[in-house]
Amino acid sequence: MVEFALLTPLLIFFVFVTITFAVIGQAELAVSQLAYSAARYASVNPALSASAIESYIKAGNLGSPTITADGGALLTVDVQQASSFGEPVTVTISYDLSSNVLVSSMTTLFASLGMPVTFPTSVTATETAMSE
Repeated sequence: MVEFALLTPLLIFFVFVTITFAVIGQAELAVSQLAYSAARYASVNPALSASAIESYIKAGNLGSPTITADGGALLTVDVQQASSFGEPVTVTISYDLSSNVLVSSMTTLFASLGMPVTFPTSVTATETAMSE
């Protein structure tokens, strides 16, 4: 019983660290897939302006609902549209993780324990596609 009482907090700590890494990994994967989809969308719609593509992305028409929630309020989108046919379209998407309760609380916990480890506060992905 004593061993269980001593090891339970450590086990719970490791479970929460694992869940935090899963949340960060899911966000990284979702941002990467969104950047790919956005670059593809921009490449097949060369007549659209960069701001029109950005608003389409933030509206949640592409990508995971977890990162495009609230109209993409936590997304930063940079679109460099192609100037002519066959030119590259580059889309860079950043997602702010600092407002995620689990990630921020785990960072605070690590800091209060005196550990210099910090979790990432944002994830970024860049994709390039050739304009069609």
